[in-house]
Amino acid sequence: MAPFPQQRERAGNRGTRCGVSKQLTTRWYISAWIVSAIAWLALLATTHNHQDGTSPAFYLVLGAGAILMLVFWIGALFRLAQLNSWGWFVAVLFLQLIGLGIVGMVAYALAGPEDSTTVVTRPPMAT
Repeated sequence: MAPFPQQRERAGNRGTRCGVSKQLTTRWYISAWIVSAIAWLALLATTHNHQDGTSPAFYLVLGAGAILMLVFWIGALFRLAQLNSWGWFVAVLFLQLIGLGIVGMVAYALAGPEDSTTVVTRPPMAT
């Protein structure tokens, strides 16, 4: 028996958890994109009707959506790099850079590589 089993268990769990998952990054990115698109359409509708003084809430929602999309896009790229899925990495990166980021993230959500949950444990050492 190890003298400090709690420490051995904690040390043994390093590297088994992924920081971000495919499900987390794609859901949040797509949700932020949808909210931003709705805010953009509402902003266009209010300016089209020549209403004076559009609400700063539109710009706040657009800014927050852009920040969320950036954060979760970077998270997805980190996850793809951890999985050594370089084809998907390049595809998601390229589509985002040419303005089709939503296409890349939806494709990644539907057909991208799954998160691996392989955990390797060592047998206890004999004393």
